[in-house]
Amino acid sequence: MSNKKVKSVSFNITNPQEKEFLEHLEKEKIEFSGYVKELIYADVQRRNAPLKIVKRSEGGGIKIVVGK
Repeated sequence: MSNKKVKSVSFNITNPQEKEFLEHLEKEKIEFSGYVKELIYADVQRRNAPLKIVKRSEGGGIKIVVGK
């Protein structure tokens, strides 16, 4: 039994944006699995980041930024 779990991603090459994604990966010679894992890691870090109060207004309101 393998200790790996495979998740597939499909791209619709008739969709201009998805086609652009694929072309970018190929052009930059990006290793897909590692790239996706980096994106997931960055998302987890952003979602787990504490809330930051950036600015308090004179009227008592506050501006909150999640993550960065």
